[in-house]
Amino acid sequence: MPIITLTTDWQTRDYYSGMMKGRLLTIVPEVVVIEINQLIEPFHILQASFILQQVLPEYPAGTIHLFLVNKGHQPGIWPAVAKYHNQYLVGWDDGILPLVMTSDPDYYLRLDFPTLEKIDNASCVDGQFKHIEPSFPELSLFSRIARFLSMGFSLDQAGPNSAGFGRSTLWQPVIHKDQIDGQVVFIDSYRNAITNIPKTEFLKIGTDRTFEITIKSNRYKIHGINDTYMESDPGELLAIFNSAGLLEIAIAQGNAAELLGFEPGTPIKIKFDEH
Repeated sequence: MPIITLTTDWQTRDYYSGMMKGRLLTIVPEVVVIEINQLIEPFHILQASFILQQVLPEYPAGTIHLFLVNKGHQPGIWPAVAKYHNQYLVGWDDGILPLVMTSDPDYYLRLDFPTLEKIDNASCVDGQFKHIEPSFPELSLFSRIARFLSMGFSLDQAGPNSAGFGRSTLWQPVIHKDQIDGQVVFIDSYRNAITNIPKTEFLKIGTDRTFEITIKSNRYKIHGINDTYMESDPGELLAIFNSAGLLEIAIAQGNAAELLGFEPGTPIKIKFDEH
């Protein structure tokens, strides 16, 4: 039974998500469609890629993820499919998919008309589903790709592996001997600031040394890491490693993003005492 997920910025009041789910249920037999998130801020590819990156490890092999957020789709840009950790990422070939991946994909297929024709022939797509509506090309293109993948065809049956794939370093902190330079990459629904500093690097560099977390050029400082949010009194600034293993800055029972002016890109530094 194929699993297909949707990550979109289509919002709950629109009909696009309903149309896509209906199309998938029609042309992909016994499909299970799961909406990861349809409340992405419009065109906010960094927010969407971060969310998808975090949930990927929880899905089984063979899951097909349709990444339906873009910077404003431009004519002439075709979809691409990445086989990544035994799952499939399907999105526009405009530099977005590399943001989701933390390592090189096993296969990266760029589509064009001949490639799409191979996919359609292999999966026997009915002609009525081949029409591409210029104002909503995802409905036709992405559903046909999903059908091909759900039927067990391999990407090399559609086209060659693209060379020269480059991954983004956006999510990577800068590591020094006694310091980690990171940044806020996501503001969650509780208005906490999630950074790109992983617990693994903190433990590796810190080696049990005392430290100081500085926020917004030393304006705010934290000298410890909580195990739970409730360890701090209401209104107190705190740091914690969240369920994704990333450093998170929060205010206990408060709105850190609003009160401290957090936004993606806000610098966060961890300075360790020298040996």
